[in-house]
Amino acid sequence: MSKFVSDEYPWSKLIREYVMYCAVGCINLVVFAALYWYFSNYATMTRSPETFGWAVSFLISCIQAFVLHRWLTFESESEVRSSFTKMMVVYFVLLVVSTTSFYIMVEVIELGELLSWWINTAACGPATFLGLRFFAFPLSDGRVSRQERLENLRERRKA
Repeated sequence: MSKFVSDEYPWSKLIREYVMYCAVGCINLVVFAALYWYFSNYATMTRSPETFGWAVSFLISCIQAFVLHRWLTFESESEVRSSFTKMMVVYFVLLVVSTTSFYIMVEVIELGELLSWWINTAACGPATFLGLRFFAFPLSDGRVSRQERLENLRERRKA
């Protein structure tokens, strides 16, 4: 882990970003849970509504997560198309892993939806943070503070 920190990116910054990542993750989790509940209860077009609900909810919440993490968590100046593509690579890998593990836990082991859901969420969270911080929103792309971003937005609206 010592390779991840430096004078320009100290432990305090990494921890602050991880705390913000977790806070944004809580918002995403609520949205994801609502979507999952809806699709797993009303997706009658499939024989595995829980797995279908997981996959669809995951994809929809990815878009929300991109916006919030780019703006709030990492304060990234990364080019939007590039960082979105990289984030989707990270999320796609986790979609495959989490959907497969969710299917195994719910359909094969019959562990229970809620417990399987929490296990997946807890296991994928830290891995996602590292993938986003060092691949999708790298430090080399620069950053813009939330305050600067809001001021820029206000200036554009005035113009």
